[in-house]
Amino acid sequence: MKRLSIILSAFFLTAGIYAQNIDMESKRGVPILPEQGEIGLGIDANPILQYVGNMFNGNLANNFANFGFMNGLQTGQTIYLKYYLEDNVAIRGGIRIGHTNNINREFVMKDQEVPNPLVRVTDTRTFKATNINVGGDYLMYRGKGRVQGYYGGGLMFMYWENRELYDYGNAITSVYTSPNTTNFGTNLPAGNSGERVLERYDKNRLGVGARAIIGVEYFFAPKISLGGELGLGLWYRDNSGYVTVERWTGTEYERETTKVAVDTNWGMDTFTTGNIFLMFHF
Repeated sequence: MKRLSIILSAFFLTAGIYAQNIDMESKRGVPILPEQGEIGLGIDANPILQYVGNMFNGNLANNFANFGFMNGLQTGQTIYLKYYLEDNVAIRGGIRIGHTNNINREFVMKDQEVPNPLVRVTDTRTFKATNINVGGDYLMYRGKGRVQGYYGGGLMFMYWENRELYDYGNAITSVYTSPNTTNFGTNLPAGNSGERVLERYDKNRLGVGARAIIGVEYFFAPKISLGGELGLGLWYRDNSGYVTVERWTGTEYERETTKVAVDTNWGMDTFTTGNIFLMFHF
């Protein structure tokens, strides 16, 4: 009986070790978890989960209550990479560089002594926007099997500006003090007859942030994980800008630039909004 107990114990111990090895390696012997020197590339997993959900229940608007992933940085168009300094230590960086240049042209009747609606000039509104987010984190991993938790912290830099430029076909002169002008919605200040905007600049965001984070990844296939994270962040940013207008004062043409007062804000908060991420390691 004692001998049988020893044999059974050895069997179950061997089976447990074997199962653990199978769990941590693929059938071809490829390690499941990332190793020192490997790189991870992350993408937003929410569209994939929505597609799968739609496929199974026929609903085209499935939403998920997700972990937050590097709030304010790792969203949508952000590219982020991770590099393993050790098997259980990694650094992660993310960057988003976005620029928009939108030009809207409209015809307006030319100012002349004898108005002719067939003679037209062009008013132009050019909208430019730049959005830059850069951040990095230091992460430490711990866990058993395919479930790997991690914790760490990092810094991020935020910059976002908008600029509107207007070019008018009809100039303001002593003869045409209130020329025909296209109303683009933001270029003709209310209650200011004859005044129109030439340029509007908004520095919507310039700031820095620091955060402490904790998250989890599940490696459902060799070097491929699904995960999300929570955290606590501290940030500081300011907003400023200016507006340049032109007008006829009654005696002369005037061009004036007015600065917008600088607004600052800071805060500290937990962040849980965002998307579940999918990470590939190679």
